Amino acid sequence: MKTTQDCLPLFFGSRLPQSAFYHAHTLLLFTSDQILDTVVPGTAFSALAAKSGPVLDLPFQDTWTLLSRIPLISVWLWLLILQACLQNQRSPTSLEEDLINKPWRPIPSKRITRVQTEYLLASTYIVAGGASHGLGTLPYWAVYVVLLIVYNELGGSDYSGTSRNIICGAAFSCYFGGALSIALGPNISLSRKAIHWTFLLTCGVLATTFHTQDFRDEVGDRARDRRTLVTELGRRPALWTIAFCISFWSIYLPLGFFQGRWAVAAMPVTVGAWLVLTAVRAMELETQKFDRRMYKLWCLWIFGLCPLPLLSMAIG
Repeated sequence: MKTTQDCLPLFFGSRLPQSAFYHAHTLLLFTSDQILDTVVPGTAFSALAAKSGPVLDLPFQDTWTLLSRIPLISVWLWLLILQACLQNQRSPTSLEEDLINKPWRPIPSKRITRVQTEYLLASTYIVAGGASHGLGTLPYWAVYVVLLIVYNELGGSDYSGTSRNIICGAAFSCYFGGALSIALGPNISLSRKAIHWTFLLTCGVLATTFHTQDFRDEVGDRARDRRTLVTELGRRPALWTIAFCISFWSIYLPLGFFQGRWAVAAMPVTVGAWLVLTAVRAMELETQKFDRRMYKLWCLWIFGLCPLPLLSMAIG
């Protein structure tokens, strides 16, 4: 017969790490897509904008100090996307969609129940709010909470494709604005130019191209009667809007807004052209292969826009 002392090594040596890994994996499954399209570009945007100095009317940032803030930026962004994912994925309509589009998510795969998700969401609100207070980003978080309520509880995500894109663009302005605030430190405020760049990228670029990721979810969106620009306009017209907007922003931002040389535009133009060609190809062949590729290229394209102010300073 095993004693309590005999069982303790077994518990702490095997079951506890296994349980911790299981729950960590569950949290990762809730947020897996958003790490690629939010945390990575948001962290890159804030760090590179903070180093852009006079281009955005910001003071000099010590490189090592800025690097030390990057983990804080990434964790803060991840807490916010976890909050959004939990609030969105717990609803019955989202569950219906995920059973079709993403059955591997925690609730449809039965890794966690909706009731447990509600408790986790309440805890996430407390942690994200406390972290925002400590990092000086509470105003961004407060606006973000309002947007989450409008999007998830008041039907903002289903009312129309236009309202969906606008709300998502506004949410990204909270992500990116808060992340840049953390990157700059507690005693530095965002300049007018930095605010302009943040809003242009989020409420301009992202808001007009956000539906790039909706093509891969079209079947589930139609099943739950969600109105996106893809379901409202139809697949082909929606793809043309992507081709036009990607082409416009790829050229205007580096050459018009930042008045840089063609070398500054190299990455957004190259990736943007690849994305536009994929969209044109997707008009001919309606397959998930091209829809998923467009989403990944869109994430890469957004990432490629983040260094523009720093590049315009470096190579003009």
